[in-house]
Amino acid sequence: MPVLTSWMAQTEVVPLEHLHGDQRRASSFGSVASTYDDFRPDYPPALFDDLLAEPVGTALDVGCGTGKVAVELRRRGVTVLGVDPDPRMAAVAAEHGVDVEVTQFERWDDAGRRFDLITCGHAWHWVDPAKGAEAGSRVLRPGARIARFWNYHVVPPRLLREFEEVYADLAPALTVIGRDPSRDSAQADPLGRHTAFVTARPRTYRWVRRLTSDQWSGLISTFSDHQLLGLEALFRLTTALETVIQRHGGIVTVNGGTYLQLARRV
Repeated sequence: MPVLTSWMAQTEVVPLEHLHGDQRRASSFGSVASTYDDFRPDYPPALFDDLLAEPVGTALDVGCGTGKVAVELRRRGVTVLGVDPDPRMAAVAAEHGVDVEVTQFERWDDAGRRFDLITCGHAWHWVDPAKGAEAGSRVLRPGARIARFWNYHVVPPRLLREFEEVYADLAPALTVIGRDPSRDSAQADPLGRHTAFVTARPRTYRWVRRLTSDQWSGLISTFSDHQLLGLEALFRLTTALETVIQRHGGIVTVNGGTYLQLARRV
C-alpha cells in the first residue's frame, strides 16, 4: 500500500461537484468494494489528531464505505457507528469490525441517538445537501462537529500531460485523475447557510505517496465515472496509463492532499 511520507496544513478548499442526484454513479462503488478497500488511500494521521483534539466519545461515520475512517476512529478509542447505502461496501466495513447500518443518511432512523462528531470521508457529495444538513443538525449534540473531507491526487506536470492525451483519446468525458483541483476557486461550505451550524476556515493536509502503475490503475478504477465506462473501456484506459507510467520509471509520485470542511453545531 502507498505510504504517507509528509503533510502540512493549508487553508485552501477544493470545490467538488455535488452528485447526490446521480444514483447510477452513487451505486457503482459496491461492485468494486474490495478494490476500493485495497487501493483508495487512508487519511492523514494529522487530520484525526485535529478532529480528536477535543474529547469525542461517539462518532457517526456517514458514507462509511469499507470503513477507512471508522477503523481509525475505533483504533483511537472512539465508539463509531457507520451508515452507508451500499450493503456490499458495508459488508467489507463489517469485516473490519465496524458496526454499520445500511441506508442513506437522509433516510436513516437515528432512534434518538446523538453524537459528538460526524465524519464523512469522500462521500458528502452523495448526500442531498439540504436533507443532510437537517439530519446532521438533528443527531449532533450542541457544540459537536461535522467533518467532511476528500482526498485528491496530483501528478507531476510532464506525466499529467501524457495522462491527458490518453484520456482525450480513450475517455474524453471523464475527469482526469492527477490534475490539481486546489487551483480552482474556493467554494463556500454549504453548511454555513444553515442556522444550526457555524463553519470553520477550510484546511488542506498535504501528503506525498508513491504508487506503482498497478496501484494507480487500481486507484482510478474505483472512481464512479471510471466505473461507468464498462470493463473493456476501463481496461483500455488503465492499460494505456500504465504504459505511460512505465515510460516514466514505473512509479507515480503523487503530491496529494486531503481537504477538510468543518462545522460546529450551535
